[in-house]
Amino acid sequence: MNLRNIAIVAGVAVAAVSLAACSPSEPASSPDEATDALTIATTSNNQGPMEAVVEAYKDKTGLDVNLTVADTSQFQTTVRTQLSSGTAPDVFTVWAGGGNPGAIDVLQGAGYLADLSDRPWVDTVDEGTAETLQIDGKTYGLPSKLDAVGAIYNTGTLDELGLEVPTTYSELLDYCADVKDAGKVAFALGIQTDWVTQLIPYALVASTVYGDDPDFDAELTDGSATFAESGWGDAFDKYLEMSDAGCFNDDPLGTDVTASYALVNSGAAVGVVQVLASYPQIASTAPEGTEFGFFALPGDDSGTTSIPRGIGVSFAVNESAKNKVNALEFVDWLATPEATAIWFAAAPGIPALSDAEVELDPVMQSAADIIAAGDTAPMPDQGWPNAKAQSALFIGTQQLFSDQASVDDVLRAMDEAFAG
Repeated sequence: MNLRNIAIVAGVAVAAVSLAACSPSEPASSPDEATDALTIATTSNNQGPMEAVVEAYKDKTGLDVNLTVADTSQFQTTVRTQLSSGTAPDVFTVWAGGGNPGAIDVLQGAGYLADLSDRPWVDTVDEGTAETLQIDGKTYGLPSKLDAVGAIYNTGTLDELGLEVPTTYSELLDYCADVKDAGKVAFALGIQTDWVTQLIPYALVASTVYGDDPDFDAELTDGSATFAESGWGDAFDKYLEMSDAGCFNDDPLGTDVTASYALVNSGAAVGVVQVLASYPQIASTAPEGTEFGFFALPGDDSGTTSIPRGIGVSFAVNESAKNKVNALEFVDWLATPEATAIWFAAAPGIPALSDAEVELDPVMQSAADIIAAGDTAPMPDQGWPNAKAQSALFIGTQQLFSDQASVDDVLRAMDEAFAG
């Protein structure tokens, strides 16, 4: 915990109190006037790089910067509540598209986000993903990096077992069996944390749905496709088949995301299926000298596996920010080579701005090579119009693993939520 002028808050309960600490009784400044303060909020997996850039920005500007941090689920709930009550921070993390409660389409649907279309960095956003930060052609978020879903693994543990990463789904099941025979777990799974439930399905539908039909989300929207009558059913069947094959640790419903990272770092599990955005947090808690790799999770036997790819960490400015001038200037600074270098030195990643130059570590380089080869699929929820289908997926997956629902039940619930 940094006890200087940055207020870093760890832990869900404390974070909820701290994130609500922007008092509405404080007089608001004119939107055109600079102040001597700035408030920022982000998620725990971005704490390290955000602390680094905030420290640098404080030194550069002399501003009194207050940074708050919370777990992803808590963050999404709390920021939405703050925005509706007028107590939200000036700058905060958002997600592309509309598939979760903290996504741009959802938040700007209520008019909470400032239009960033005229900012100097807008034309440098990664081509092909920039539109997920836009509504009606207007940009509402600055991305710092691209994201993807795949298997992040401990190379030392894999070398110890003398195994190779699987490249087909059949090989994946054999791989799980071989790892289990060696007394370890192929993939740590912590679905007590609800957002983790989506990751393996997202990785699998890159092959079973979006590989052949990249416009599937648009078809969901116009009613020409459904979850129930698509390869999503195949993906969920494979999720359960992987569980039956011993791919995961015991009691994934009783394991949270942090515990899943610990299984990988201790060598009890070879890897974990995660977003690249989580890799810095995994690596930061690993024993010194631990090395990691990345591979695409195969969902079929074609031998060519795509990864879900989209915009990762992004930042928005509160339309009603008390320190709006400072907020806009901070977001612009985040897009500069100076800030980019600080951010990526603190946390490995793949830049989402075309003019950024960053040396990639092995995990990010492996993912970047897959992206460069064109073996990608859309990040599913970034094309969804609301957060309801994702919520149904979270709940449904937990019910699948507790034998309270079938695959058909989950798909039906997702279709009903998407339509609602």
